[in-house]
Amino acid sequence: MSKRTLAGLIVLLIILGGVIWLTTKTTQKAEIITPVLSVRASTLSAHPQDTVVFTLSAENQTDTVIPGFVIEVDISQVTDKSVLLDAQGASYNSANNSLVWTPLDIPAHGLIQKQFTVRVNPLATGSMNPVMRITFNNELNIALSRLQVAGAETTPKTSFKAPVTGPGLNITFILAFLATGGLFLARRNIQTIKNRSQVEN
Repeated sequence: MSKRTLAGLIVLLIILGGVIWLTTKTTQKAEIITPVLSVRASTLSAHPQDTVVFTLSAENQTDTVIPGFVIEVDISQVTDKSVLLDAQGASYNSANNSLVWTPLDIPAHGLIQKQFTVRVNPLATGSMNPVMRITFNNELNIALSRLQVAGAETTPKTSFKAPVTGPGLNITFILAFLATGGLFLARRNIQTIKNRSQVEN
């Protein structure tokens, strides 16, 4: 075998090795597994001073462990109407107003969960249908409303109308009819008596 042929084989093997390496890397990138994310809340409606607990879930639906997954959630549309009470060990990322937890492995067909708790702030005067919103794959909207004080007026005042007094319209017509009929009968009886009196005389 000549040196030229040997050199050609070596170059061919190097090229073949490079192609195999690139194919393996591409396949590994294509096989990156991501969990199914979801969020739920302890309530979907709240008043000022109520506490709301949010539960974040990351579920692995595959047969392979997902290593070092980081749960991170944007809370900007929650903390604008509430105060964060507990974040279960998460760190706060002020750059994007999010909570970030320590990376955790998610076992095959398993899940990891993290919670955080907030207390609802007093509602701004004139705010209409305020909502706390959070998105973690799915979206939750927590409707906020003011507490109703017992006995407080809940409907706007209307212009005063005086109560209707005296008999109703129907009763007036009935009484007028009876009076007319009675008068007619009385006159008829008087006329009959007069006629009899004249005949007897």
